[in-house]
Amino acid sequence: MLVWVLVQLLNMPIVPANFLGYVAGGLNSYLLNRFWNFKSKAKRGPEIVRFLVVFGISYLLNLGVLLGVEWLLIHWLPLQSFTTLVARWAKPSYCAHVVANVVYVIASFSLYKTWVFRK
Repeated sequence: MLVWVLVQLLNMPIVPANFLGYVAGGLNSYLLNRFWNFKSKAKRGPEIVRFLVVFGISYLLNLGVLLGVEWLLIHWLPLQSFTTLVARWAKPSYCAHVVANVVYVIASFSLYKTWVFRK
């Protein structure tokens, strides 16, 4: 929601908006994953370090997908009609954010489950 407001309403460029959205969601992500998804009882110090490593790697993966999909939506001719259609409701950069977010969620959840909050 924060990224949508920053990009669609306030015309912020996608990269800083995406970064602010993930920073804002980081604490929430740790707490919900620790206490609700994985019910972790591990020591917090090492767990927080592993979480930050995964969070950083996942964010970089997200950023790569975001920039790649944004470029494709804007510059790749086979997607021009799709981009024109979707542009009625959302900027191409926000559409790229949605795709990148799916990749982020899959990658981060998998790593949180297997490495960060392992039992």
